[in-house]
Amino acid sequence: MKTVQATDTAVSIWVSREAPPSREQMLRLVRQALAEEGLAPWGSTEAECFAAGEETLIIARPARPKRCAFYFSDLEALLGGALRCPPAGSALYAAGDGYMLAVEPEGVTAALYEFGEPRETGPLWEVHAREQGLCLIREDAVAALGRYFSR
Repeated sequence: MKTVQATDTAVSIWVSREAPPSREQMLRLVRQALAEEGLAPWGSTEAECFAAGEETLIIARPARPKRCAFYFSDLEALLGGALRCPPAGSALYAAGDGYMLAVEPEGVTAALYEFGEPRETGPLWEVHAREQGLCLIREDAVAALGRYFSR
């Protein structure tokens, strides 16, 4: 038995007397629930599955666009990439012997790939880095670097 509630901002599915679905099955159920309500599919989905006995609850929502992170081995490489980006939401972190620049998707340019290395970070990576005291410039890092280092 399935009970489904779907809106454009959330989907909940209660499943009884069935095995918990796999990740792919869960996403398929969410897409199906949106389609049945005549709602547009989400570009990407965050979903959680809670199982207890024969009962399973799935809660899903559209995923927020994730910042893209780039590693730079030194200040020269960082400036080479960052100074060629539009001022978009960004933050700068110390990363061992280099720097990590986290940039909103609309601020990513080819220069970041040319001078840096893209790095996969989890959704809570920036929170963890701030808690560890690794944040060098918390907001608008690209714009700040431009003010400090542009000619």
